[in-house]
Amino acid sequence: MWSYIIRFLTIMLMLLPIYLVIRRPWREKSARAWAEAAFVVFMGGLLTLTLQGRYQSPAAMAEDAMLRIESGKGINLVPFRTVSSFIEHCSTDIFLVNIVGNIVMFIPWGFGLPLLWKKQRKAVRVMRNALLLPIFIEACQLFIGRSVDVDDVILNFAGGCIGAALYFVLRKAVPGMGRLAR
Repeated sequence: MWSYIIRFLTIMLMLLPIYLVIRRPWREKSARAWAEAAFVVFMGGLLTLTLQGRYQSPAAMAEDAMLRIESGKGINLVPFRTVSSFIEHCSTDIFLVNIVGNIVMFIPWGFGLPLLWKKQRKAVRVMRNALLLPIFIEACQLFIGRSVDVDDVILNFAGGCIGAALYFVLRKAVPGMGRLAR
């Protein structure tokens, strides 16, 4: 688990100076600019980590994806098959990375959207986006040789919904938090 965390933090630290040079959040002198910076750097790290794979020519990637679809290799479309397997047969470390990690990593996605954008403050929009990002990632993983698993979509969606719920609870408890959005 620690290796994933260290890799993720390393990616974020590499993205941070690039974001700071491009956006210069200190010019705005607002909490929103810094919250947006944290959100963008986190999401950039998340996408970089989840989209690491075997890249080749688009034709070769499409061909590999078709072969995987035909054979079913590395693809799970049965809900909760992987989750139940991890619960029954795996070590604590593997469980934490694959189950807890898939939930926790998407909490900032669900939290950050309504925090930073007023249009994202409707439950339907947040839930839609909490579902679309994991579907996008899993679809991309089909082409780059990574496993594709409906359980990842379910766990990521749950994390996004937990993040949104946290936002809505904290917004009522913390005065002024709702003013960060555009």
